[in-house]
Amino acid sequence: MSDKSQNIAISNTWNKNLHYWLFLLISFFPVDTSAKLSEINDTIINQNIERIRWVAEFPLETDSGKKGEVFSRIGAFFLGKKPPVISKPMAIIADEPGSFYVLDQESRLIIDVKDNKSEKPKAFNKIENNFPSLVATCLLPNGDLLFTDSSKGNIFLLTSDHKRILEFNENDTLQQPTGIAYSKINDQVWVLETAADKISIFNREGKFVRAIGKRGNANGEFNFPTHIWIDKDGLVYINDSMNFRVQIFDKEGNFVFVFGEIGDSSGYFARQKGIATDSYGNIYVVDALFNTIQIFNRQGEFLYNFGARGREAGDFWMPNGIYIDQDDYIYIADSYNARVQIFQLVNGEN
Repeated sequence: MSDKSQNIAISNTWNKNLHYWLFLLISFFPVDTSAKLSEINDTIINQNIERIRWVAEFPLETDSGKKGEVFSRIGAFFLGKKPPVISKPMAIIADEPGSFYVLDQESRLIIDVKDNKSEKPKAFNKIENNFPSLVATCLLPNGDLLFTDSSKGNIFLLTSDHKRILEFNENDTLQQPTGIAYSKINDQVWVLETAADKISIFNREGKFVRAIGKRGNANGEFNFPTHIWIDKDGLVYINDSMNFRVQIFDKEGNFVFVFGEIGDSSGYFARQKGIATDSYGNIYVVDALFNTIQIFNRQGEFLYNFGARGREAGDFWMPNGIYIDQDDYIYIADSYNARVQIFQLVNGEN
């Protein structure tokens, strides 16, 4: 290798490492930018009260102000069974407002919530502290639950009866797998390899099909992608984190369009996380640094937002995951508030 080629290789490696440590820095250290974003904080009260309705939160608030379901916990104590506690929710997937799964990174568990009661799937009784970096989840048509652990480099499958946890991609080690989504259009599982700056696609049996993307900032290239959503038509939405943008692909993986850029006001991104779409095709992007949810139309034009830094109903503190069900109920993993909040879209027309 020539001196010039060697210098270029060293430079490229150094730049990638620099971006990696910058990514970790902004991912794990919260910064309060509410002073810069007063216009964002005002809109939920003044402009969007008729669009997004707060429904509930879990765990429930008690009169004493402490989190938890007091009576169910007392009953569980006497029965010798302690329900799992949500501490740092990262992702959520739901059937309806009273039935959902939560990936909790601090407890290293998937928590099954039904009728305001939390349970630990039976399979986790055999596995203690074995998933140190839970990130994202998706459901298969048969009820099996797939989830990623970024530090273990694997996709795991929780069987629908909650009795077993299996490796989904036994023959492939992934580079920091994060976002994951199932496409019912082509019966495939799409997973983001954040450290490799690409999407890897598997069939439902866990066999690798192909990969899309590479490191860069051109269309179809990525810089630490973290979250993914696939809508009912098979369109794929990628949160291209360190490029501060959202990229959209068709069901075959062809690039469709891109929107977004870094900034500190409405319509811009600072630390975007979860992404989802509603029944109108509007695109919801969680921004943890802004402590808000920003909504864009199909063309990527900013519409409005809801949420501000705080601990009250409708407030967020470093939100992460988002899920929107077929009835336009919106579930937010409100990470640093150690809760899930549920909203409903009541007026989706622009």
